[in-house]
Amino acid sequence: MKMPDLATTDSDIRLLRWFSQPGQAVQRGQPLFEVETDKAISQVESIATGILKEVRAPADSLVSAGQVIAVFELQSQGSGTSAIDPAPITASPVKVIASAPSAVAQKILGRGSELARDKIQGPALQPLAPAITYERSFLLSLYERMVLIREFEERVKFLFLEGTMPGTIHQCQGQEATAVGVCFALQPDDWITSTFRGHGHALAKGLTPQELLDELFGAITGCCKGKGGSMHVGNMDKGMVPGIAIVGGGIPLAAGMALAFKMQKSPRIAACFFGDGAVAEGAFHEGVNMAALWNLPVIFVCENNLYGASTHISKVMRNTRVSDRAAAYGFRGETVDGNDVLAVYEATRQAAVDCRAGNGPVLLELLTYRRTGHSRRDPCHYQPTDERELWFSRDPLDRFADWMSQNVAVSSSLLAQVKARVEAQINEAVRKAKEAPLPTLNDLNTDVFA
Repeated sequence: MKMPDLATTDSDIRLLRWFSQPGQAVQRGQPLFEVETDKAISQVESIATGILKEVRAPADSLVSAGQVIAVFELQSQGSGTSAIDPAPITASPVKVIASAPSAVAQKILGRGSELARDKIQGPALQPLAPAITYERSFLLSLYERMVLIREFEERVKFLFLEGTMPGTIHQCQGQEATAVGVCFALQPDDWITSTFRGHGHALAKGLTPQELLDELFGAITGCCKGKGGSMHVGNMDKGMVPGIAIVGGGIPLAAGMALAFKMQKSPRIAACFFGDGAVAEGAFHEGVNMAALWNLPVIFVCENNLYGASTHISKVMRNTRVSDRAAAYGFRGETVDGNDVLAVYEATRQAAVDCRAGNGPVLLELLTYRRTGHSRRDPCHYQPTDERELWFSRDPLDRFADWMSQNVAVSSSLLAQVKARVEAQINEAVRKAKEAPLPTLNDLNTDVFA
């Protein structure tokens, strides 16, 4: 195992202590050692399951990114899926009556203890009427796309820890329902803008794991020809503008796209993803105000995961209900349980109907929670333990899987087939991405417009 590139500069990293000693068994993903960088103290996970045979960097020593620090004896884990049929799901599209797993009635700002004082408790979990009719195959497709995003991000995490993948990453584990619920409610020719945390948006909009992984490895076969990297993924042919790393930068762009659609008398709409931190940017006011004045067909999608980088929303906003801001501009806003994929889907579908009917923009605030740091260099010390436990209990994949097993007769073996199929797809994409051709010097001047 090589030391991951966890520092924000080229400075050395101090390896503080090991949690396991040579000769001990370790599991892939378990905390293996602790480091101190120029930014924070954080724990680093094991990249392998096996025996820790050798430690090459002792405790309280300085190490550099890329330096070999440990050697493992790997244990064979087997495929673990030999009894699972990898064939696609062929469930008959029999309609079932299904109500959304939950919906938001209100958002509560916690008061009391030091840990809970600035904590938003989040939405209730009880399903609400009225019941809605869904195709069983549609529900399974929602679940599979969320699994694809989760497994993609988990694999990318370990590729980064292994030192295999260049650059930094900003991941979205825990926010799968926001991306899938929104994008599945759009038409194929609708457009989205994204952020530096855009892997989930891209997969939900229809980009393939292969073109994304090729991009993350810097290959010319990537969705942006290796020039965008993790923070700028997208595909114009699939209706996704490459991610914009400037906080709030996609908001005026989405308004401009919606203006073009309106001038062209096109039924298309734009959906704009941004985080709660972007609401404090001038671009939010300018873009939202313009969309309101001109009655533009754009859905502003705020993925409110409670933190702008490491700052809790309650420390920057007196009114922490983001959707309330829509009223100030003269259009509709709605707060939705962002960990409930059906609630997100229904809210987006109604917003799209409003936009296509000429009723102007809609602001959707999707309450969610990221299970990782702001970036892979962020250990998340600012998230209170009880807050994390609360939101982790509302994991969008687990909740939806439990709901389907209770309401749509989806078996655990069928869900296992979904995961096995996704894992096989990602394994093959990683293999090809590692072998994909890199750009040449002649590619420096291609696709340069200014």
